[in-house]
Amino acid sequence: MTLGTTLSLRIAAILVAGFVALQFIVFGAMILPGRHSSDHPYSFLPPRQLAVVVEMLEQADPERRALLVGALDGSLHTLSIMPAMPILPPSRNATALAVEQAYRGALPGHDVHLSVRSAVFPRLMRDMAWPGRLLAPATLSVSLRSGGALVLVSRPSPLVGEFLAGRAALGAGAGVLVLVALAWAVRQSTRPITQLAAQLRDFSTRLDAPDLPVEGGAELRDLAGAYNEMKARIAALVSERTRILAGIAHDLRTYLTRLRLRADFIEDAEQRERAARDLAEMSLLLDDTLLFAQPSPRPVAPERIGVGAELAMLVAMRREMGDEVTLEPPTTEAFLMVERLALRRILANVVDNGLRHGACVTLRVCVGEWIDVHVADNGPGVPPEMLPRLGQAFDRLDPSRDRSAGGAGLGLAITRALMDRQGGHVVFRNREAGGLEVILRFPKAG
Repeated sequence: MTLGTTLSLRIAAILVAGFVALQFIVFGAMILPGRHSSDHPYSFLPPRQLAVVVEMLEQADPERRALLVGALDGSLHTLSIMPAMPILPPSRNATALAVEQAYRGALPGHDVHLSVRSAVFPRLMRDMAWPGRLLAPATLSVSLRSGGALVLVSRPSPLVGEFLAGRAALGAGAGVLVLVALAWAVRQSTRPITQLAAQLRDFSTRLDAPDLPVEGGAELRDLAGAYNEMKARIAALVSERTRILAGIAHDLRTYLTRLRLRADFIEDAEQRERAARDLAEMSLLLDDTLLFAQPSPRPVAPERIGVGAELAMLVAMRREMGDEVTLEPPTTEAFLMVERLALRRILANVVDNGLRHGACVTLRVCVGEWIDVHVADNGPGVPPEMLPRLGQAFDRLDPSRDRSAGGAGLGLAITRALMDRQGGHVVFRNREAGGLEVILRFPKAG
């Protein structure tokens, strides 16, 4: 899932990016030089203050000296007394040499040594008091006349380190809580949009889907209200269209019944048979048109159907009727969750179409992410540029409407509509060996 897939993720990513950018801004403000930063090179005491500290330590007895060191060790540097001067590499940069010289001038008669570690980012690791010195600490050693050496390291003392660690943990915890609160707020804000998408999908399958709750911000409430109004208008238009078509069909059937009765009085037997056949075709055309034009009904509870057994029954029935229909044996049994009558109507339409244009039809089942039922015929096939037109209502490659040559072009359109209602879809393609192959792609049963 990429960041552009959902609105919630995009808003959350923007908020997180802003939060991280704010932290960098705060960090950048912390490392900027302060008003008195130059007075505390490498986070150490200024030279004159350090001279006073050295004088106090030299005058104190060992017990008081330890107390003084503990009292003074509470800043951005660590202060300790060692038995001897530590052996450290000398500093080579000009800034470090100038700082060392300043401390030598303030502490005459003392051995002063400054060692600065090479910084990873020299321009960023400036010679001032700031937290970046944790990565490249400097060490200042001053010999004491009473013995030993005073050593200062540009790292926060344990007391300051503990304080900073506590504040960092508190800040991290608060940041996590803020992010969780933001994620919850974003989810609550975008939930009506998710509900709208679900309602639209539901409305595409049934016209009596419930209205969308009008809640959320002003824009979302306005959107929900507009959707509910649109849904009501579409449902009313479709219902009115269905009533009109049903009324027309009822009246036409009345006239068809009268014509059948009158056709019986035709003396010529051949003409009487032709008239009866035309009237039967008109009745079938009415049935197909009404089936295709009716709105998507409320889904009947689907059944768990073994597709192999259903196809075997279809093939047996067709062979009894004299049709050349064969079934390739499936490797595994697959099950569908569909309406049984809808499945039989779909298979009948596709097989009829194959037998109308070819001499035989072959069925086979392929199981993968979907359950595909392949219906292939040995007819002439379809020109590649005409494949997208298959399944469109009243659209036939043969412009005639004679049912013996293909009917009115509603069989595959009804198949496509019924497949949509079952959650599947239809794929049309030409076979390499010749003929048309129709793939009925069903979702697997849960």
